Amino acid sequence: MDDVSVLLNALPYLRRYREKVFVVKVGGEIAKTPEALDVFAQDIAMLAQLSIRIVVVHGGGPQLDDVSRKMGVVPEKVAGRRITDDSTLEMAKMVFAGAINTDILAAIRKHGVLPVGLSGLDGEVLTATRRPPKDMTDPATGETRTVDFGNVGDIRDCNPALLRTLVENRYIPVLCSLACDENGKILNINADTVANVVAAELQAEKLIILSNTNGVLRDLKDAERRYVYLTLSQAQELIRSGAVSGGMVPKLQGVVDAVTSGVKRACLINGLVPHSLLKEVFTRTGQGTLVLADAAEKEYLERG
Repeated sequence: MDDVSVLLNALPYLRRYREKVFVVKVGGEIAKTPEALDVFAQDIAMLAQLSIRIVVVHGGGPQLDDVSRKMGVVPEKVAGRRITDDSTLEMAKMVFAGAINTDILAAIRKHGVLPVGLSGLDGEVLTATRRPPKDMTDPATGETRTVDFGNVGDIRDCNPALLRTLVENRYIPVLCSLACDENGKILNINADTVANVVAAELQAEKLIILSNTNGVLRDLKDAERRYVYLTLSQAQELIRSGAVSGGMVPKLQGVVDAVTSGVKRACLINGLVPHSLLKEVFTRTGQGTLVLADAAEKEYLERG
């Protein structure tokens, strides 16, 4: 009966999400761990079999760092942001569009659904512009300097036509975070940013960012004390007050921007927790931190 109860509890969510679009961003930490990647692929296959339309976006920072060191190139970052010189871009093309994308495709294909590997260059999904030099303060040193990020891009336009065609025909696009400008210059784009922009352009029902953290924590010393949900105004106040810090600031700001742009709900969850994706979708309290519009709070409290 416990198994039946689980199914019955999931029924309202099955009705709500059937034929809806989810954008799921999987971090490099999950993709480089075979067991975690296989569980992630199982969850994606389950959602697809339940007629949820999935777009997967992936990064691969840890893998790019590993390859860079093997090639004798020390990864260079300022305030957590990668500087992508010409040699690093060549490695990013091999790692993102090659090894990681192929590994994710194979993991998903193993579970009986149909993934399609893409980059932002395919079908003009993403058009970017090279990021100009920027004054930045390095938190490690306190030094402020002008930083040229090299072949790093900011998204100028997103054309979701190819993604829509694929999901409408039951394929699962697996999109790596490379794009190009109007002159065909390839640029490295932050994968969280890609997921946020794609979700907004598709007006996704859910945007789910999987990383190696348990969402937004109430206490940084206690990984189990998370915010189950935040309204936009609550999330913005946490950012403004400094209650969130480090790498969580751009992650939280990104999902805030996505919800502001029309994504119904956005979630930050720990993809290293087995089946965290299914738990986030099909349980009331989820697995990480849900961000939603202020006007949607009442409905969330009543229906989950």
